[in-house]
Amino acid sequence: MNRTVKSISILPAYRLKAAVALAGAALMSFGLSAARADDLAVWDDQTFEGQSAVIEQLNKEFEAAHPGVTIKRTARTFDDMKLTLKLAVSAGDGPVITKVNQGAGDMGAMIKEGLLLPVDEYIKTYGWDKRQSDSVLARDRWDGPKFGVGKTYGISGLGEIVGLYYNKKILDDAGVKLPQSFEELLADLDKLKEKGVAPFMMGSAKQHLALHMIGAIDQAHIDAANRGELDDLIYGKGGSWNTKGNIESAKLVQSWAQGGYFYPGFEGISGDDAVQLFISGQGAFLISGTWYFGDMQNNPDIGFMAIPAPKGISKPMSVGGVDLAWAITSLAKDKTKQDLAGEYIDYMVSEKAAESWANAGYLPATSLPADAKPKLTPLLTSGIEMWKTLNANDALGHYPDWSSPTMLKTIDDNTPLLLSGKITPEAFVDAMDKDYQAYLKDKK
Repeated sequence: MNRTVKSISILPAYRLKAAVALAGAALMSFGLSAARADDLAVWDDQTFEGQSAVIEQLNKEFEAAHPGVTIKRTARTFDDMKLTLKLAVSAGDGPVITKVNQGAGDMGAMIKEGLLLPVDEYIKTYGWDKRQSDSVLARDRWDGPKFGVGKTYGISGLGEIVGLYYNKKILDDAGVKLPQSFEELLADLDKLKEKGVAPFMMGSAKQHLALHMIGAIDQAHIDAANRGELDDLIYGKGGSWNTKGNIESAKLVQSWAQGGYFYPGFEGISGDDAVQLFISGQGAFLISGTWYFGDMQNNPDIGFMAIPAPKGISKPMSVGGVDLAWAITSLAKDKTKQDLAGEYIDYMVSEKAAESWANAGYLPATSLPADAKPKLTPLLTSGIEMWKTLNANDALGHYPDWSSPTMLKTIDDNTPLLLSGKITPEAFVDAMDKDYQAYLKDKK
């Protein structure tokens, strides 16, 4: 990936010119189709205030360019979307366009039942493959039970990285410097605890902070040169979650929970509430993703960095990739509706949309227009630099829950037990592996 002040992209520089030209062609098509009369039911997961404002703005722009088209927007949290999307589409009263979580649990399950349509035609029409790398698009590909290959069923508008948020003022007041290695991070946590400061903000009652913490620590210990084992697990090619690295990560997180390194009462706090407590200055560190940039920028003391790697790891991996994909459901019954859905998705992953996301402080997955002059926040600047490094190192990792249809529930059911000490780290990892091996067996 290359970037200047005017270009935020996973797009190689030599392809930028072609992408700009294709985007222009797409916008011409966008204008020519402006006389349709239709309602367009759209579900998205952008429920945070800053994200929702961008979506509302983009929807108004799309409607303005398509007289007669009315977008019927439904915004649902990640968890609500997961519970209701497949059922709603199956029942025939769900969205024509939706965001859908990649991986076996949601996208894979819906494709298996014929509830999502391939978007390869629109990738070719609009040149989406010129805006985003093939390795990113592969996360939306399925060929029967095979993940990462075959037809493409979606495309994302935002990049995502799970990293380490820190409160600089709290660290300075405690006399703690930013860690340059994982070993230094461990030492910092001890110093903060001695000073009476909660080293980590955590909330395990809802959402998935514990999952992101365990996954991020494990993957920071994997050099990108050795990523094959993780890739095979995620893409359903085989392997085992029952590794020394996973057990050690679970052991470390359990020791933090049991040893007073988390904010008091974290068991009764949701992930979103924990983030708000962090923004208000109640913790030194928090491990989560770039999707909180818009909220985090409300506190200028907050910064963002990669999980520092342990000694000996030169190109550490980071959990992340892209946000939930935009996809077309089987409720787009005819070609006219499908094409309108394709136009909508094209706009949501366009350079114009990327500029709107950047101006709001979020990390777009598509290039900015060549003449864009976004005012980058310090958080977004940090995220862009991390995005460049991870792409250059082929070190974008994966969300563990993508590996089986039931893995997210398995992890969510067992992380509270792990943090409370009711199960051992070995039992936690064993539960993940039993889930995965059952999935592999069922695929055959």
